[in-house]
Amino acid sequence: MEKRIIPVHLYDTVTMEQWLSQMAEEGLILDSFSGKKAVFQDEYCQKIKYRLIPIEDEEEKPSSEMKELFEEDGWKYIATLGKAFYVFSNDAEYPKPVPFSKEEEQRIYEGLKRKKRNSMILAVLAFTFFTGFQFWLFYLKLDDYIMGRDVDTSYVYFLATMLNVMAAIREYRAYVLINRKLESINMGEEADSPYIPTTKWVRAETLVQILVFVMMLFPLISVYYEDNFAVELSEDALPFSYVTLAEIEITGADRNYYNDYTYISTYTTFLTPVHYEIEQEGKTIYHSDGEQERDEVHLELSYIELRYEALGNKALQGMMEYYDTTPMEQENVDQAWIEQESGKTNIFLLKGNKVLGIRYQGDADILSHIDEFSDIFQSIDS
Repeated sequence: MEKRIIPVHLYDTVTMEQWLSQMAEEGLILDSFSGKKAVFQDEYCQKIKYRLIPIEDEEEKPSSEMKELFEEDGWKYIATLGKAFYVFSNDAEYPKPVPFSKEEEQRIYEGLKRKKRNSMILAVLAFTFFTGFQFWLFYLKLDDYIMGRDVDTSYVYFLATMLNVMAAIREYRAYVLINRKLESINMGEEADSPYIPTTKWVRAETLVQILVFVMMLFPLISVYYEDNFAVELSEDALPFSYVTLAEIEITGADRNYYNDYTYISTYTTFLTPVHYEIEQEGKTIYHSDGEQERDEVHLELSYIELRYEALGNKALQGMMEYYDTTPMEQENVDQAWIEQESGKTNIFLLKGNKVLGIRYQGDADILSHIDEFSDIFQSIDS
């Protein structure tokens, strides 16, 4: 036994029949089908005529009456192809026509044509829906793409889109082939394939399926290979200076600040080639009404540079997503936003393709340092 990938479309019956006859001339006699492969017996070269008879009710085998009728004219049942066709063969030098009426064949093909047309329309509608949904989801999650946050779920919709593209193309091809078959039946002529098929080891559709599978795994591959893991840095490695928590907290001689930790990290994405995160936490000790007080204070800075300036506003909006901010006046920046409540201040600045987020927990006057924070943009430019 030898298996060969079927090199033609399922509904390209004329070319399929010619390919099976060609295989017989090479000594490969059709025995059965296994998925998208034809199984042949390796025998001596023969001239065999094959005919594909369309199936209306998807029965796996023809009825005994149908077999007997065909055998009387020298046609032997071989196998069922894709629950769509019965395959008969005849090794006579001048075989008789198959005992299957043109009217019956036309009726079955008309029904198949309607099914394929409806399937094609549904596939196109599904493709349109998933494509539109994919773009909408991409827009909603653009800030996640920019910041390198988890966006793996969007690939599910990409996969669904690709599968529906494949389905639409497959159903359209089937519709065209069935329509061509009906035209040949109506003209009363036996169609002939314009080319001789060759056995393929890999189908084009298989390559597309492999591509879709790779795209489905892309999020995992990117996580494994790309430099999108946070890397800890020392303060000396920062390309800019910043206002520290100690500078914010020490506003008088009676205030002391004790740093618990300072953590600086960097990681990049395709859309954000520069990204620094600075986090400081400590304690401020001071006297109030003759008693010693201690406050826990915290400062976070997020600085990013985007690959494209057009993404600046989207990145800024994504950074402010969970904050109730209002615009504020600030020189030398394009946008400035602030959220301020008791013991908490959040400031967000945008200049060109650069965004700076400042999140502070404490009671000191951080706004007195706003010019120094905005100077980070100028220090990077210089």
